[in-house]
Amino acid sequence: MNIVSIDCPHCGAAVERKQNEYFGTCPYCGCEVCFDEAKAEAEVAGLRNKVSDLDKHLNAEKQYKQQLAAWEKKRTRLYLITGVMSFVGFLCTVLSSDSEDGYIAIGVTLILGALFGLLTVSLLRCADCPKPVDADTPKKGSFLKVFGTGFIILCGTAFLSAIIYAIFSA
Repeated sequence: MNIVSIDCPHCGAAVERKQNEYFGTCPYCGCEVCFDEAKAEAEVAGLRNKVSDLDKHLNAEKQYKQQLAAWEKKRTRLYLITGVMSFVGFLCTVLSSDSEDGYIAIGVTLILGALFGLLTVSLLRCADCPKPVDADTPKKGSFLKVFGTGFIILCGTAFLSAIIYAIFSA
């Protein structure tokens, strides 16, 4: 930063800086002025702007993390609801006897509802996922990750239902 002149602290007149000199003398009152102090003040003012920019960035990052936490909470709810629907659906289907077609229909409806709900809500959840503040922050909310995780949960509940069926039918 190259400061050409500063105000005299004594009388307020402009004190010119000569090249490569750190002290100047006021032409009116003779007060000696140190240009390093003025340079330091200018650098502090520049640092204040940098700190302000950093505060804005940190606030944006904090807001992103809060939005992401809320989004992840909704996503977890999706997994829980579809998992329970799938589990109950598989239990209804597996534990029903041949004469209980109503339970099979309810079970299949719950399983299909869980799959359709997972597909639909995965698309909606991914669309409203908050965008990262930095380019370095990995993006969350990939449709394949959300749907894939939900589908693994559905398969896990089917497997759990089969285990429960095997235990109760033995």
